[in-house]
Amino acid sequence: MTKRILAIVLALITAFSIAAVPAGAAVQQERKAVNIIDIWKNGYDMPDVGDVLESMFTISSLMYQATGLPFFSDEVIVVTVNDTLQGIVDGILETTGVDFSKIYKSLPQSNQLAELVTESMQLDIPATQAYLFQMSDQCFKNGNALFGVILRMTELWLGIVDEVHLTTKPYPAEPGCEEIGFIVTYRDGRTEEVYSGILYDTVNNAFVGKNGQPAIFGYYLDLNTNLVYTGIDVWQRNMGFNIFYDIFCYLTPFFFHYTTQRVKFVYQGKDWMFQMWKGRYAIANGGELGIYTRDESKIGSFYDCGSDEDMLVMSIAVYHEDELIFKRDPMLHWWVTGFAISDTAYLPESLTLIATITMRDKEMLDLAVEAFAKKKGIIDYEVDGLDVTITW
Repeated sequence: MTKRILAIVLALITAFSIAAVPAGAAVQQERKAVNIIDIWKNGYDMPDVGDVLESMFTISSLMYQATGLPFFSDEVIVVTVNDTLQGIVDGILETTGVDFSKIYKSLPQSNQLAELVTESMQLDIPATQAYLFQMSDQCFKNGNALFGVILRMTELWLGIVDEVHLTTKPYPAEPGCEEIGFIVTYRDGRTEEVYSGILYDTVNNAFVGKNGQPAIFGYYLDLNTNLVYTGIDVWQRNMGFNIFYDIFCYLTPFFFHYTTQRVKFVYQGKDWMFQMWKGRYAIANGGELGIYTRDESKIGSFYDCGSDEDMLVMSIAVYHEDELIFKRDPMLHWWVTGFAISDTAYLPESLTLIATITMRDKEMLDLAVEAFAKKKGIIDYEVDGLDVTITW
């Protein structure tokens, strides 16, 4: 058992290393081909979205050797899209150079593992799917969208999927919106229609959720600017913050290549931390500004995400030299973000993040300014009333 666990750990470490290779190779190739100043000014090619999925086959092979389980096969899922979604994909490709069709055309099958599970457990597949569907539906009704999605995807997976057709249908409750879904064809000939609750707003050219909520797990996507950003109740809000999150991201450079700064102070019995990030996030350049708090008596690196009572009015903008990557106007929030989809990645250090935070009162202002002063030479700041404007 111990050997099997060690094999799995080694396979995961190797998998992360493989995933890191394309990103590292891309940067090294750019550095060999051009002067570092050119990379600073012009960036380098964003990792191709298809490369991630290509690496999954290698990862699957490693996991098979470690566990004996066929996580993925060498075949891909047959996925088609309707005209509306194809138009969206074509529009993103035209404006950003990023081809999302490579994702749905390269998804590896996991039918072998699904067959192994259903056969070894002697499952009545339709009955099991019906049970999981009811459970997922209950999770959605209880507001637990994350587990609802996990159960729904498990239900689909156990059915042994042969083909998927991504489609949309009008959503009468909100004129001008179409709900995104997919029609699944199972190996036994059954079909199932699943609609996601994600709406394409044809008027504003954006992905949103029902009743104006975020599209999925607290995220919005504005197709006019190709900007992904977070709502207040994004799923990460339940996870708090720990320094190991950043360490994990540093270990996966194919997906993340950013730098961060933390500013800490104590105010009214709480430890407060403002944390900023800037850099590359998968296939986007972006930045973040978050508020994190905890009881003053606690130690370690774990903080809670800002509660409603901890939220402050904040704005953020990220530039590459004189080019505006994105801008978010002042809003009451705990985590203001922006991730602009692009086929060009910029070095984190070549980006400039400018943000403004409105403090609650003079006491909070003085404590925050004292904390920012400790970052002198790294972060510049200006004070105007209760507003602190940061340039990093």
